[in-house]
Amino acid sequence: MLILDLLYFLLLLLTWPFWVARFLKPSQRRLLRGRLRPQLEPVAGKNSVWIHAVSVGEVRSLRSLIAELESRGRRIVLSVTTPAGFDLARREYPGLAVILSPLDLSFVVRRFIDRIQPQLVIFNELEIWPNWISLLRRRRIPMLLINGRVSQKAFRRYRFFRPVLRPFFRGIDGFLVQNEMYRQRFLRLHIPAGKITVCGNIKADEAIRSIDQLPPPEEVRAHLRLTGPPRRIVVLASSHPLDEEVFVPAIPGRGDDFFFIIVPRHVQRAPAIAARLQRLGIAQALFSRQRTGDQGLQALVYDRMGYLFPILSIADIVFMGGTFDAAIGGHNLYEPAALGKTIVGGPHCNNFPDIGRELKENGAYRPVNDGHEWREFLTAFPGLDSESIGAIARKAVAGRKGSLACSLERIERYLA
Repeated sequence: MLILDLLYFLLLLLTWPFWVARFLKPSQRRLLRGRLRPQLEPVAGKNSVWIHAVSVGEVRSLRSLIAELESRGRRIVLSVTTPAGFDLARREYPGLAVILSPLDLSFVVRRFIDRIQPQLVIFNELEIWPNWISLLRRRRIPMLLINGRVSQKAFRRYRFFRPVLRPFFRGIDGFLVQNEMYRQRFLRLHIPAGKITVCGNIKADEAIRSIDQLPPPEEVRAHLRLTGPPRRIVVLASSHPLDEEVFVPAIPGRGDDFFFIIVPRHVQRAPAIAARLQRLGIAQALFSRQRTGDQGLQALVYDRMGYLFPILSIADIVFMGGTFDAAIGGHNLYEPAALGKTIVGGPHCNNFPDIGRELKENGAYRPVNDGHEWREFLTAFPGLDSESIGAIARKAVAGRKGSLACSLERIERYLA
């Protein structure tokens, strides 16, 4: 651990101009304080379950798991890596102990472990932090990876560093992975087969369970100030620049039939998206600045976090973001599929390979390669059998239910 700390400090010295500029901002200094010392009262007590999530998607996928563990009397501490994920977690779980994840320096991680006193640590998906894992292992605190996956890009990187990473991988007691492909990748990283269980993707269960908690459609429409004449609603969900390059040029001239809602993956990009729409002559509004209804508007840019699922619930078409960039690999297909929506997007669904493949093969996900094909789809949409497409999508998600029960069963083994 001393060697790791020295390596981290060496890296810090080599990159100090970047960090000095970054921490001149008060918001970044607050984040640093949170990652150096847990913002948590000691009364959290012993025998907590420490759950770690990286960002927004992982935080959202934990709702049902956290609810189930709390209903069984378990004390939960949730740590999050990214600022956006941390902010969302604090809003989503107001009664929960939510903290920023520790910097991977041994004295920092030791401070977090001493304060939290976990009986079990659960990593959602996959992050390898050597000091964190080593210290937990030294204290004989079990670690469990849930919803595990390894992208092709990450797999190549892990294989290259396998001799160095092997003891840290082996320090994790159990791997609950999403599918057989990921199981094979973990095996090729020399994880013992007895540690790996295929449990499915917990996001399937979460999408199904979240439907019961949706506000009614009229409440969603009122929140978005959709007061004009009825139009088909098209939602660009969790968008990135490449998605917008395809999506936006199709908006002009379709305001009588469609209303377009853009929900960017990174909220801070919303003003720039709205400005771009304005330059193109598209009647648009930024949600936070909108004061009247949607009369005369063609597009709304939604610049708030945590409300995407309700917006999807009133959509006629969902254009899935991240699907035009292979490095991103698409975002959560389970949510629009569970809602029975017609889903459109680019060719890259490698973040959700199983559900993506099934939806494509059965016509519930319509891939488009460019703006021309997207415009053609909008023209043809009124003639599609949306009810049948929606039934296929819902069936695909229902067939993947069960990951939550599988994960809980294994978690309870460590807590017994």
